[in-house]
Formats: sequence, C-alpha cells, structure tokens
Amino acid sequence: MMYGLDEGNAKELLADCMTFDPQKIKKIPLRCRLIAVGFVSGMTLEELNDKLKEEGCEQLYARNRLEAGLIFAFHNHMTYECWRRLEEKYSESVEHDAEKQKFFSGSTVTYRELEQYVRQNSTECGDIFVTQRITEAMELQLEEAQGEEGKFRDFLIQNQRNFRTVREKSRYYFCKYLYYYTEKKISNYMEAKNLGVGMEQAASELYILKSASRLRQRKMTDEELREMLLDSSISFGGIYDAFNYYYFEYVSSDWMEVLMDYYGNPDNMQESQKKELAKALRDYEPKWSSMSDEEVIKEKYKETEERERNMDAAYSLEGKGRGYQKNRSGEKAVRNYIKGVWDIDRTTLICYLLFFGSVLTEQDAQKIDEKRMNEILRECGFAGLKDSNDFDYFVMEYLKAEDPVDYLMEAVTQYALQEKNFFLYHMYRNSVNNDELIRKLID
Repeated sequence: MMYGLDEGNAKELLADCMTFDPQKIKKIPLRCRLIAVGFVSGMTLEELNDKLKEEGCEQLYARNRLEAGLIFAFHNHMTYECWRRLEEKYSESVEHDAEKQKFFSGSTVTYRELEQYVRQNSTECGDIFVTQRITEAMELQLEEAQGEEGKFRDFLIQNQRNFRTVREKSRYYFCKYLYYYTEKKISNYMEAKNLGVGMEQAASELYILKSASRLRQRKMTDEELREMLLDSSISFGGIYDAFNYYYFEYVSSDWMEVLMDYYGNPDNMQESQKKELAKALRDYEPKWSSMSDEEVIKEKYKETEERERNMDAAYSLEGKGRGYQKNRSGEKAVRNYIKGVWDIDRTTLICYLLFFGSVLTEQDAQKIDEKRMNEILRECGFAGLKDSNDFDYFVMEYLKAEDPVDYLMEAVTQYALQEKNFFLYHMYRNSVNNDELIRKLID
C-alpha cells in the first residue's frame, strides 16, 4: 500500500506502468498501477478516487505537490502524456525546503509544541478543536483552475508551504487525539494533587511526558505545574508502551503465545485440550512432528519459560540492554508519525485512535464512536468502515461493546484458536518511509 507519491521516483514508476511490461509492472505498488489504469481508461477524478478506496488505497492527496498535478489532470480529463508535459513544465515551480514542511524540527518534541501544532491546524470551538480544511480548500482551488495552466502554476506557488510528503490529515488526527489523551492524564493528576489523594497513581500515568521526577521535586501552583508539563518532552517510548499495555501486549505476541496462555497449566488440561494444543504446536513448528502430545507440550513450555527468563534478564534495570531498549522499533514508529517522517497506514491510525480515545467519556464531544471514526477516516482519504472487512467488523463491534477490553481479549483468543495472528501483530509493517520503499522497488 502506498501513500503520498514521492516526486523523485513516482513519475518513473508511472512511466514503467505505461510501458505495459509485465516484468516491470509486477514490482510496482498497487496504488501507482491503479493511477496508470485511470489514465489508460480515461477515468474521472471521482472514479479514480472511488477505485483507489475500493482497493484499500488512499485517494489522491492535494497536499502532495505531485498528486496535486494528478488531481488537476484527472479533473480536466488530461491524457497521461499531457500530464507528463505539465509535470515537466512546472516541476520546479515549488520551493523545495524540507525544514519548512516539518513542524517539529528538533530531536525532541515538547508537549507545548504538540499543543501548538494541534491549535495551528485547528479551528477552536470552545474546548473542541475542529480540523482546518486545508486539503479541501486546495482541492477546490484545483477544481476552479478549470484546465488553465497559468492558474495551476499560481496554485503551486500559493500553496508551497502547505505541501507535504506524508498525509498530513492522518498525522493531525494522531496528534490531536494524543493531545486529548494527555490532557485527560494531566487533568487527573491535577485533581489528585488538589484533593491530596491518589497522586502516585495519577503521576505514574503521566509516563507519556518526561516529567515524573520533577512532579516530586517541590510544591507547585496549578499554573506552574501546567508550564512545567508543557515544557516536558514527549516520551515516544512511553506512548508505545502505554499503547502496548492497553492492548494487553497482544501486539507483540503471536498466536501461539496467546493460545498457550488460553490453555494455561498443562497439568490442568483435559486430554482433548492436550491433543488440540499438541496439534497446533506441530503445525507451528514441524520439528516437533515426531513427538508425542505430552512431549511436545512439555518441550514448548520448557522453551517458553527459558525465553521468559532471558527476557526478564534483558529488560531488568541491571541488565546490559536496559529495560528502555525493549520497544525501540515501536518508539521509532511513534516518533516518525508525530514528526511527519512516516505515513500512518489505516490500520495503525484506527488502533491508535481507539487507544487515545479510550480515556474519553460519553460526555466528551470528541468521544470516538462509529460515526466519528468514519468521519476521521474519510477526512484522511481512507475508506469508511465496512462490515464485510474482518478488521473493520472487529472495530465496529469494539466501538459498540459494553466492555471493549473484554471484547478485544475474546477476539484475540478466537484468532489464536484458528492458529492466526490478530490484526495488531503486523501493524507496524505497513508504516514505512515511502521514499526508501520506492527506491527498493526500482533498484
């Protein structure tokens, strides 16, 4: 799945598609191939965007400079060759300054910067942040250009600071709901502080900000506390750990681990359960094919216990690796989502929105229900939830469940019983730097 097209290589990828060479085409991402099909079959912009979403890809994105040209081309029924000439003519019309496109330029991100990012990309209605419709406004400008190249060039120059290499709206919603989540945690701490009850627990829940030690240094007024927290750095690893914990660490557990947890102590298993588990273990690893049911189960539990001991040693404070190293890949992903280095795929965005939104109550206007989730997805250029899609059906049921956490546990276990990993297991594999991915496809 591809997101915003990279100007350096996407033109070559589309050109390869137009050669109709099967050897070249099979290496090209589906989204690029669908855009090429749009040119060949003379699709309208609406038809192409519908096709992209139908196939699980994102619609064309007006805040990506190259894709803005594609929107202009499809809206005005241009051929591929006409678009190519237009692209060559105006490819240098936009100033390329990566630093101007990045809101968070430092190595760290403070909570104050996150708040400013959300505010500057929102219209405030009381305590609610409403997204500014920059993408929608840019799409309207392209429509009003009506095929006039001069107006298209003016559009490029006028909007050069609005162009992005990633889908900004997905990043915006990720950051906005992280902000809501953090505000809830801050509010809980301030309430505990003023009541003088539950401060330790409330402080421990502010792990997403690197401020734990300063919370205990001295007494502060609410205003001083707020300023201190605003100047605190965001803990990317803390966010990932909290996310991981919320989903009962099933994100990092494959189906076999979940299944073993489900069956529990082998001494308490019925014979039928031992038989089922042994069969699953043999399916999982052929090396146990010649062992009896008892031997397979015994060896697997022995192996699991040994691995747990090794992990405990590695993650202990005295261990050489230190505990904070254990989730560096997840920490890196969160950092890159916030800083706009990586695009956020649909599954990842949904899962983080469910997590961040878990602290919001029915009284909160920002509470995520099915209607709100669909609004966000469509704003980001993704297809809305469909009950014919297994993952979407899970999300829809999760949002309706009286106890979402119980429903999650049940769903994860059911997948394990079918010897399948749950949706979250491979989540980060779709979150990549697209420039690097495209280069790999071409090399």
